[in-house]
Amino acid sequence: MIYILDAYNVIHKIPSLETMLDKSLRAARDALVAFCGKFASGRGDILKIILVFDGKSQFRDLPQAHPPKIDLIFSETNEDADERIITLLEQLSKKTNACVVSDDNFVINQVRAYGARVMPVCQFEQLVNSRNKKIKNRKMPFDNSSLPPEIARAITEAYKKELGIT
Repeated sequence: MIYILDAYNVIHKIPSLETMLDKSLRAARDALVAFCGKFASGRGDILKIILVFDGKSQFRDLPQAHPPKIDLIFSETNEDADERIITLLEQLSKKTNACVVSDDNFVINQVRAYGARVMPVCQFEQLVNSRNKKIKNRKMPFDNSSLPPEIARAITEAYKKELGIT
């Protein structure tokens, strides 16, 4: 799955990101990148998350580094993010599983015309937060120190035998 986010639309719809605007626009963008990075980490079903920002080309202040699977795109000076999202959809193969995250009516209608999936921002926020909550609450099925050494050795030897390395 490729997620394409109408980035400023998302920032303004998620309260924890919108409050970052009080610090700076850069802080809000960085918070969105981190938010998406946590969501994408360890997920094999996400090919990439593309954050599309409105912006004048000469005023870009992209972060030096960003998490794997996250691409940042700023629209050109005479282009808005909505147009860039549509251009991205035109460039993707029809076989590509794409989902656009936005509450903008123009974007929603255009995305549907290209056969891509649309996800409201609140649904994306819930998806990301539930994913991050599951990771935080994940517990190991057992504590390695509770396995008696003789059983651990027996398991290791059986595994080596299975692999043909004994």
